Amino acid sequence: MAEQGIYEDLRKAIKRAGGALPAIGIDELYALLKELFTPEEAALLISMPNALITAKDHAATLGRAPDEIEAMMEAMTNKGLLHAGKNAEGIYEYIPIPLLPGIYEMQFYRGTKTERDYRLARLFKDYLDTLQKLRESLPTPPPLPETSYFRVLPVEKEVSSAMTVLPYAQLSKYVEQTSAIAVGTCYCRHHAILIDERDNCGVSHSNCMAFGAGAIFAAERNMGRLISKEEALKILAEAEEEGLVHCTANTSEELIFICNCCSCHCGILRQAKWVPDSWRVLTSGYHAEIDDTLCSGCEVCLDRCPVSAIKVTDTANVDTMRCIGCGLCVDTCPTEAIRLVLRAEAPAPPRRMGHLERAVKKP
Repeated sequence: MAEQGIYEDLRKAIKRAGGALPAIGIDELYALLKELFTPEEAALLISMPNALITAKDHAATLGRAPDEIEAMMEAMTNKGLLHAGKNAEGIYEYIPIPLLPGIYEMQFYRGTKTERDYRLARLFKDYLDTLQKLRESLPTPPPLPETSYFRVLPVEKEVSSAMTVLPYAQLSKYVEQTSAIAVGTCYCRHHAILIDERDNCGVSHSNCMAFGAGAIFAAERNMGRLISKEEALKILAEAEEEGLVHCTANTSEELIFICNCCSCHCGILRQAKWVPDSWRVLTSGYHAEIDDTLCSGCEVCLDRCPVSAIKVTDTANVDTMRCIGCGLCVDTCPTEAIRLVLRAEAPAPPRRMGHLERAVKKP
């Protein structure tokens, strides 16, 4: 198989893995894939099923030595190119992961600054910038999927005072029910610093979280550290104070990660700001509502809104089609003029990641 053919087949294999970032066959993607994968690693991933498999079982399908395949899979996992977890027998099972969320995050979650980190940061930027230019060059914007890949977990104390409390909007519930939590470096902000050390918006960096099996994986692979549930809640509260948005995958029964996002570096928030109906890209199931009789027009909410959904004349006004329902404006309003109200048209999230992937891929 010629080298270019390997990387085209690799692109197709990564596309099959799903995710929110398209794997388009352009020069910038092939350059990125060649930095991420050796030809041997690319060939191994191409041969893998899009499902968990042990090194021993995959070696049998390839007719190769189990030790050889296990060593390659372990090396690829440590490079953030595969996900791995132990099965009931304590044996690692491996599975390909998407570009995003997946490979992208795993490259920058450690917060390191090696020569390879700098190269990958530039190559990811080249690919992301080219995708954005392609989108902007279209005569009409591409249609948004009916099911968003991401959603917002709103400021919980503001949800508790809403007329209707959505069960999947209660952040503390996920923290209480999970088996493990790990925290690592915000990959988006770290990526930006690898491109330009001056590109630092001043908010905290060590506050992106993995949950459950993902937390164990991050800790085992030295990508993050395990923390207590008490520390997790403290980090989340500090993120809210800094005006960061809790973003996660759009699932209701399975929480894999929480990114505490700033609007200056987070790709999810930037995409939400780019479209007129931001809530279709990212929503909590709520939107903010202003009580004109209480609003003093102080403009505190302007700085807190991550998607520029609020304007102030005499009093504040919310563009409900742009509002993502994060609640950051609610908890800092000095006159308590803002509350979260249920967004009737917002569908309930898919239950788990498999359901989400199928919903996103629907034509």
